[in-house]
Amino acid sequence: MYAWLESEVLAMSTGDYLALVTVLAAVCIYLLYYCFHTYRRFRFVDGTATSKIRSAAQGLVELKGLGEWLPGDTITSPFSNSRCVWYHCTIDKRERSGKRTTWTNISDDCSDQLFRLVDDTGYCIVAPDHAHVIPESDITWYGHSTECRSSGPGKGGWLRFSAGRYRFRERLIRPATTLYALGWFRTLHSNPSTESIANQVEDLVRQWKLQPQRYLGDFDLDGNGKIQNQEWKAVRSSARQQVLAKINGENSEQHVLSRAEDKRLPYILSATLEEDMVPRKKLTAYASVSAAFLILIALAVMFSLRPPFPV
Repeated sequence: MYAWLESEVLAMSTGDYLALVTVLAAVCIYLLYYCFHTYRRFRFVDGTATSKIRSAAQGLVELKGLGEWLPGDTITSPFSNSRCVWYHCTIDKRERSGKRTTWTNISDDCSDQLFRLVDDTGYCIVAPDHAHVIPESDITWYGHSTECRSSGPGKGGWLRFSAGRYRFRERLIRPATTLYALGWFRTLHSNPSTESIANQVEDLVRQWKLQPQRYLGDFDLDGNGKIQNQEWKAVRSSARQQVLAKINGENSEQHVLSRAEDKRLPYILSATLEEDMVPRKKLTAYASVSAAFLILIALAVMFSLRPPFPV
């Protein structure tokens, strides 16, 4: 093996040898970076306890729950028109240059619509921008034109190894999928302004005026069938009390999960739960560092046989 490697290295032209050394060094650096980045991201997963939404602290938290649309909202994938809470759809085009074939991205559409994460204590709004997403579904198919983007599995033309010039990839998280989330949790408090309260009071008084016999009879203290100036003060006071009671009864807190301002902190949304995700990512990181170590050994052997820059 060593003799074969020696003969191959010494037989290379200077240009080919330097190109091979550069490629191997670049791959080694990338693998080490990937290992470090993966370890750094998922050590937070291992070291963060799962919180309930109602009692979650402000800051970096780990949550588990079901993904749902916001009330009155619907999200669909632009490719398959599938209902989802998140999607990422891309189109790549095959380019040929001599014997070389490359894929060039020509379309990248990633969902930025808000959705809810719900557990048994409440819900929080999820802003998926800049999240590292591990989807529930990840499908690739090919076609001869961009019109084939809607030809997903089960609709014909989805053969994974087709010779089509265009490659389509659709990644989805569907509604009611159990999600793992690690991100920056904050609670926003909505306190209505004095003007807003006054407007609600006037709206309520107007509604009462439309049915005076039903709502205003108790305020006609002198029994003359008319509401006088002092009596209108009592009407407005009662309306104000009802408006304030309604506001206090409503949920004035809004929980939001998003990316932290400190970009070094992870933001993960995953349809794969922690107990399955962490071992898989650790194995990937170990494989990356092992491959990088083997490349370093290969480079050391090559340099011993033929220094890239002769002295």
